[in-house]
Amino acid sequence: MKKIIVIISIFISLAACKKELKELDPPSSKVDGIKASWELSSCSMIDELSLVKEATTMGDFFTVNPSNKKPNIKFDIVSGVRTYSVDTANVLINFFENPTGTWTFDNDEYPTEVVFTPTVGTVFSLPLGASVRTVDTYLKFKKPVYCSGELKFSYVLEFKRK
Repeated sequence: MKKIIVIISIFISLAACKKELKELDPPSSKVDGIKASWELSSCSMIDELSLVKEATTMGDFFTVNPSNKKPNIKFDIVSGVRTYSVDTANVLINFFENPTGTWTFDNDEYPTEVVFTPTVGTVFSLPLGASVRTVDTYLKFKKPVYCSGELKFSYVLEFKRK
């Protein structure tokens, strides 16, 4: 009889320890997450041919202008149209070709890259370093550079939300 009581009390104890399942909030919108003004906080160049992927920091390269102004980009949605504008005045390297245009993700729910359509110029895309949410303070792009069809190096651009 004691064994039955012990077994029943064990089952009751285990049932009482059952964890409560919590409801998760729906995933945040990546479109809303990128919609902001961003300023370049760091840039590095990665040697893609190196076994250890050596990187060179290029931050000072962007602040050689007298105002020490860094490149910035603004993603917005105006009347349902996704627009971007960049300010790369007096910057030696312009990664965005034209200062204005439209943008889209390759996939709004699980984006891996941003596709830019400049008002003048060629459509191009930049792979995302990570998905961006409204709570994230950094936006990271990786711009690969090919030569004769071979990946030679990449720029890693990290922007901070203003």
